[in-house]
Amino acid sequence: MIITVKKKLTLIEACFGKVKVDSSSKNASVACPVCKHKGKITNKRKLSIVIDTGVYHCWVCEAKGRNIGSLGLKYSDQQDAAIELKRCYKSEDSTSHEEAKAELEKVFLPKDFSLLCDNMDRITNRRYINYLLRRGFTKAQIAQYRVGVSSEFGFKDRVIFPSFDSHQNLNYFIARSIDKNERRRYKNCSHPRKNLIFREFDLDFSSHLILTEGVFDLINCPENSTCVLGSWLDERYLLFQKIVKNRTPVTICFDPDAQHKAIKVAKNLHEYCVDVKISLHKGKDFGDMSSDEVDNCLRDAKPYDNVERVEYLISELRSGSIF
Repeated sequence: MIITVKKKLTLIEACFGKVKVDSSSKNASVACPVCKHKGKITNKRKLSIVIDTGVYHCWVCEAKGRNIGSLGLKYSDQQDAAIELKRCYKSEDSTSHEEAKAELEKVFLPKDFSLLCDNMDRITNRRYINYLLRRGFTKAQIAQYRVGVSSEFGFKDRVIFPSFDSHQNLNYFIARSIDKNERRRYKNCSHPRKNLIFREFDLDFSSHLILTEGVFDLINCPENSTCVLGSWLDERYLLFQKIVKNRTPVTICFDPDAQHKAIKVAKNLHEYCVDVKISLHKGKDFGDMSSDEVDNCLRDAKPYDNVERVEYLISELRSGSIF
């Protein structure tokens, strides 16, 4: 989606007040919020912005950066406008929450889907329940996650994890094979992951949120946890957008082989002024850990401090010197 100059200027004005555009129509200037924050009260428009790219520079306090929306997030009272402004420059083709939801078609579970918690004693369900128990689930969690089964073609010998949006509508499902010889371990819903939030109905975005890669990583995590259905998250994803909008503090708990991606996801969220921590543990995947081991990882999670630190962490991970 192409963002017009008029819209960019409207958002800049919403965040920073009156805008002056130069004779070339390429640059805009506003009063600098950093100067004001530092006590240099001035109405002079000394903060220069390249309209096309969002690069900014103040000629008084030397504040500068590559995305004027970041400055809005830090200093403007108009946070919705600042989020949209940053998104304009970060991704010209990103979709809004409403557009993303509109792209979703209705999701249907297999026709004969049945909840395991409704038939715990049924003989045909025992192998599914035993598989989940071996993986670390309790019977209470089997009910909590609404895990079910189906005999429909393609779903036999799989445990199915449905997901519901904030209005309790089905928005996704994960079907995991219990057969260790099955080549295709997962047969999931085909809807784009970026347009949904797994277990959205069960989440509280006003509280600290744990992010993992997959559903089995959630077993021993605190209740307010979700998986990103992979190892990536950025501005295009509905989950990312909702975290930013609610300023939800997060801890990223990816498996050891995906920690370099966790750092990059943390960097993306940090740029939107989200409080982010990262677990940089070695050894087991989260889905293989005990409750005590997960608690230790969460306690030892490292805050993401600044953009420069990402390069240090990546180099440390590659060298194996962290922990």
